[in-house]
Order: sequence, then structure tokens, then C-alpha cells
Amino acid sequence: MTTLEEIEEAIARLPTAEVEELAAWLERRGKTSAVPEPDFLARAKAVWGDNPQGKSLSELVAKGRG
Repeated sequence: MTTLEEIEEAIARLPTAEVEELAAWLERRGKTSAVPEPDFLARAKAVWGDNPQGKSLSELVAKGRG
């Protein structure tokens, strides 16, 4: 099968039990292949700690904007 249309046509010809089995398989596959979003705050704390020294981010942004 090479196109989404061909896949949809093939699924339409499946018996109900097989469609349900396919749906369950797709659901399981989706859950196992999900990539968690990175935790940027935890990463920053791991690098600089809870109270990094120097200027605050808002100060740096304000200075960068002029």
C-alpha cells in the first residue's frame, strides 16, 4: 500500500473485529512511541542550581532589548 487512500480502503474492507484489533494496536503503539517533553526548568536547575549567581533573566532580557 502506498497511499493513505489505499490504506483507508483496505481498512474499510476489514471485519469489525479486525478493525477493533487494529485500533487497539494503534493505541498501544501511540503510547509507547510518545516522546516526553524536555523539562527545561529541571535542566537549568541541574546546571545552575536553585539560585544562580549574577543577573536575573528579566534583567538580561531587558538589557538585550535596549
